[in-house]
Amino acid sequence: MILGWRRRRSVLATGLAALLIGVSGCSGGDSAPESGAPNPPPSTVRPAEVTQRNPGWALDRIDQHQRPLNQRFSTTGEGQGVTVYVVDGLFDVLHSDFGGRASVGLKAGVACSLEDGTNHGLFVAGLVAGRRTGVAKQAKVVSVGSSYGCEGLEGEVTEAQRVARLAEALNWVADHATKPAVVNLSFNVSPPVPAITAAVQRIVDAGLTVVASAGNDGEDACKHPPAGLPKVVTVAASTETDEDAGLNHGRCVDLFAPAENVTSLVDKTLVPSGIAASEGAATSWAAPIVSGAAALYLSVHRTATPEEVRTWLIKNATQGALKGPLQGSPNRLLFTGGPR
Repeated sequence: MILGWRRRRSVLATGLAALLIGVSGCSGGDSAPESGAPNPPPSTVRPAEVTQRNPGWALDRIDQHQRPLNQRFSTTGEGQGVTVYVVDGLFDVLHSDFGGRASVGLKAGVACSLEDGTNHGLFVAGLVAGRRTGVAKQAKVVSVGSSYGCEGLEGEVTEAQRVARLAEALNWVADHATKPAVVNLSFNVSPPVPAITAAVQRIVDAGLTVVASAGNDGEDACKHPPAGLPKVVTVAASTETDEDAGLNHGRCVDLFAPAENVTSLVDKTLVPSGIAASEGAATSWAAPIVSGAAALYLSVHRTATPEEVRTWLIKNATQGALKGPLQGSPNRLLFTGGPR
């Protein structure tokens, strides 16, 4: 499996998106962050606290340990000065919610358009850094083309060819990335994949934090690299009611993040507002939410190593919030809380 979205339903739920994000006839800045610092502060100055009102349940959930949700998403800074590399199908970097912060790094492969027309890479990138939908709203995003298309749509492409394309993309990141940076991997492959393992290790050795989706097969995440590879932050999916979404699990999972009915960016030809909510859960959506949180941390701790970022994410997570059987996964839910 190349892209971690199996066992998900249609992504489009425009009515919910409009309700959560306030895009229909909004005024007074409901969908825009409130900030006491109109200009990005110098890297030596601690960023100001920024609050977004009516952010949608996923962002609302990750900035507080306890429920009920308060209809706010507050962070320390917005990821200024950090670049997130999205290794995925190509996507439209000119979407207005990126505000010029997105660019194409490796123009290889094609877009991954899901069965409802949603661009997988765009939805992922929007969860990282979309103005209305992202965790790190001022981080830069780089599209790193790595896909022949979505799972089941690749035609005659072999598994070996898919893996070779992904390895090419990962090695491009290792050779060209600018720190501080995060690398989001919302895909899984069938082991053994020494080329993927070696390329991911090169990225980590270069000082870049790697975040990967656990996978959507309902199996042990250790069996679905890059999940579980050394020093990779492996992310499982939680539901709107703080339950395990029942996707990949086990000891290779580091933490959970919201991944059900989450709101992100879509092509404006599908939805005029350019945002929509997913239905069902996918670890492809959980990983970029964690990538955004890592970007927030790196914007304050610019020289932090991948291991230090991973340790912060794990230790800072909300403990014991998840309900139901976790099948060996740790009971940790992403908590941003603003870098301390």
